[in-house]
Amino acid sequence: MLKPQEKLRKAVGGIIAILFIVSSIIIAYILIDFGLRTQQEQIETLRRTYEVRIKAINIAKAVEGIWNYRGVRLTISITNNYVEPVTITGIVILYEDGTYEVLKEDPLPYTLAPGETLEISKISAKEPVSVIFSAGTLEILTSLSAERE
Repeated sequence: MLKPQEKLRKAVGGIIAILFIVSSIIIAYILIDFGLRTQQEQIETLRRTYEVRIKAINIAKAVEGIWNYRGVRLTISITNNYVEPVTITGIVILYEDGTYEVLKEDPLPYTLAPGETLEISKISAKEPVSVIFSAGTLEILTSLSAERE
């Protein structure tokens, strides 16, 4: 038969063991819950990122830019074939000698409705090699290269 002190020691040891097991279970639950929540937030962030990328790609495919240079007149035409209005926020003209010009005066920024075309004409003494413009919606902005006509 066990003495009362030994019984007390075993009881205290049992209580400590139970508290340790319960604490371990609570900590494991908290860690698993935290891991699952973090994973769900990461999946949601990735989903939103992919949605934005897809929308930017769709805008890039739908908005068309064409430019031509005749004599000293440069004409830039940008057409919105996207389903939503698209804002043209800036145009950069690159020249053969490595210089560039940023168009930032009227009519920019300009919002194109679906199917609408923005046409800009300007006098330019140098022949451009490329015309780049930025187009986007409220949440997305992408840069596009206009093709030479």
